[in-house]
Amino acid sequence: MTKTIAFLLGALILAGAAHAQTAPPPAVATRITVSASSSSEKVRENPAGQYVLVKTVVGQVMGVLDARARPIEPGGYNLLKYCWTPANVLGDWAERAGLTGRMVVAAIETRSWQRDLVRAGYSEKPVAEAIGRYEAMLVAAGFTDAARTRAVEGLVTDLDALRAAAPGAAKIHAVPRCKAEETRSLGLRWTTLPKDGRARFIPYVLHQICHAQDLAADDPVRCDYWLDGKAGEPMGFAGEAVYSVRWQDGSTATGRFDPDESRSDGTVTLRLRPTKAK
Repeated sequence: MTKTIAFLLGALILAGAAHAQTAPPPAVATRITVSASSSSEKVRENPAGQYVLVKTVVGQVMGVLDARARPIEPGGYNLLKYCWTPANVLGDWAERAGLTGRMVVAAIETRSWQRDLVRAGYSEKPVAEAIGRYEAMLVAAGFTDAARTRAVEGLVTDLDALRAAAPGAAKIHAVPRCKAEETRSLGLRWTTLPKDGRARFIPYVLHQICHAQDLAADDPVRCDYWLDGKAGEPMGFAGEAVYSVRWQDGSTATGRFDPDESRSDGTVTLRLRPTKAK
């Protein structure tokens, strides 16, 4: 992980220098810089540095994300085989997470490529360098879909060149295979015990990103990815989530749950824990 981050930082520094050379001169008027007050503002203010932070957090929570390795296919390695998107990684939080969500997807994808390509016969260091260049292209272009398409094409070219020096390495291709009908159902209802609690939720990975940014992760203003739950309506939970519940008498409960453990019932129950006697 340290090597990958080092290569990524180097690629991002080079990309930033190139951007600085072509960027227009700053306006003459003096502007006061105000530090970002929320997580999403921090990400937009410094996308290169924040992507390194996001990738570090994703590496720490990979165990709670659906990023299990798939076998290397006989016909070669398809970079696009996992079908990760903000919608199927973050569920209902895809739009709310915005740029941060797209960074999470890129981090999951590139960490998985790093793991898989070594298994497919490629050397770790040159693969990390190629992936670092791919990520630098995404950062420079704001993680847009068009930028990703171009960056994937560049990565395939880079890996083809590496394959010439790696006898037995799998052939690389990038074939879109994801279809809308393949998207798994993420809807899950929620209820509280006692009843009539008001709940809000956030994906665990976004909660941890706020922690890593030194923000109050339970503050919905500072950690601005929280969504209020609507009683009786399902929400799309793609992975582990953090919740906060408040009842009319002022009682509160917080915690974390794995939605896959409740899919057979279709409902997750958020309980008020009894107060321990002193």
